Amino acid sequence: MPDAMKEPNMGQNQKRVAVIGAGIFGLSLAIALRKKGHIVTVFERNRYDKNKYEPEDDERVQAASVDLNKIFRASYGNKLHYQRLAMESRAAWLSLNEGLEDALFVGCGMLRVQPSDELGALERETLANMERDGFRDTQFVKSNVDDRKRATSQGWSDKLLDFDIPNSTEHRAFDAVLDSLGGLTRCSAACYQYYKMAVSAGVEFIFGSEEGAFQSFIEENSVVDASKKRVVGLKTKDGKSHKAHVVAVAAGSFSTQLLPELSYHLESAAGSLVTYKIDRNNKTLWDKYSPENFPVITWRSAPRACDGKDTGTIYVFPRTEDGIIKIGYRGVKFTNFQTAPNGVPFTQDGQWSIPLPYEDCKAVPPQAEEAIRTFVSIFLPEFDEAEFYTTKLCWYTDSLDNSFVIDYVPHYADQSVFVCTGGSGHGAKFMPVLGEHAADIFDNTDHAESHMRTHWRWREDIPRINGLEEGPDGPRNIGGGPK
Repeated sequence: MPDAMKEPNMGQNQKRVAVIGAGIFGLSLAIALRKKGHIVTVFERNRYDKNKYEPEDDERVQAASVDLNKIFRASYGNKLHYQRLAMESRAAWLSLNEGLEDALFVGCGMLRVQPSDELGALERETLANMERDGFRDTQFVKSNVDDRKRATSQGWSDKLLDFDIPNSTEHRAFDAVLDSLGGLTRCSAACYQYYKMAVSAGVEFIFGSEEGAFQSFIEENSVVDASKKRVVGLKTKDGKSHKAHVVAVAAGSFSTQLLPELSYHLESAAGSLVTYKIDRNNKTLWDKYSPENFPVITWRSAPRACDGKDTGTIYVFPRTEDGIIKIGYRGVKFTNFQTAPNGVPFTQDGQWSIPLPYEDCKAVPPQAEEAIRTFVSIFLPEFDEAEFYTTKLCWYTDSLDNSFVIDYVPHYADQSVFVCTGGSGHGAKFMPVLGEHAADIFDNTDHAESHMRTHWRWREDIPRINGLEEGPDGPRNIGGGPK
């Protein structure tokens, strides 16, 4: 680092790091970097210090981290590295729970309902890897007599629910796997807890729509690589400059707009969320859908929509302490293609997908509503004719292979820009350990001990799949950009 950037009492390997984004990735990274001795400032345009990450307190907030709850699962098919990371994270959640009055991880179990009366390939792969790591006894297959007996002996049988397949002439039921390791995390509450932990650890926060909002990098010529610029800080929208040895981008679905070099790797895509609300005085429903009696349920649906399309994966949570039941539709994550600014390295027909304005995120597309209504008629029959309490689009950061992007950006010299994003809808569960792995990569790059290093590296050498290949002419685009 140049002498001009050094400060009194800074160690040789200590860096001043500016983290953009105070969501799950940014908070976890900031705490881990601070533990390693770095000086960390987090910049965030939303006033999370005021609204405490509560989703109902500021409807303008579009961050996926600001949410009632997220699924915790260790079921990853043949992706053993993510299964093991999930188990590491689960232990950390349980440890964190011990010091809190209200648990952030709720081990209510997760019922993975199949699209038919047989196990799908993903479930068979998951069970094989669970057995490989010694966790097969935590999984209960509904169609397996021995598993049902074991579920009864361990107190899980009431959550191994039966659901009949609609219009089945033989009265067949969907097969299912109950994962007793699964459950949910109270996402907004966890973010606020981590914010307080970060403050206690010495992380500085700058919030505000002007003072906390990224405007641009501050760049200089590199003495090491004359072909590239090095970043020496950032400017915020209030006109102030902030020096830093490294700027770390952890801005979720807005990351590509801050760092267009990510445009090949990531795409903003929206899941559809609806809620119902149970009256506390309705004791029957209140008890039935409590986390003590009701698991998280996921279903990759077999029925087709009216246009013949697969209605996709849907999930539901037990009710919250306020009686809210949240249902999410991920069968189709919708894109919003708009004309990309000049200079964006990768576009599709000159366009890229970015989050819709918050005013346009209060309703879910008809395809999502239809799929959710079908799901409700099967799995939550008491709500079959009920109106939704709320509806919204939740913007995720889909990566080209569902793995995160946590690495230095090669377009900038001297390892001056770091990225920690690309949650692809499954990052929240890793909050307690994500930052530790990311900080290891930050400090040690290819010499990092993290087993996730190879999966999270900058990777322009693999094809865009996972839906990112569709572009503006794809069926998921609900944007108003040029077609």
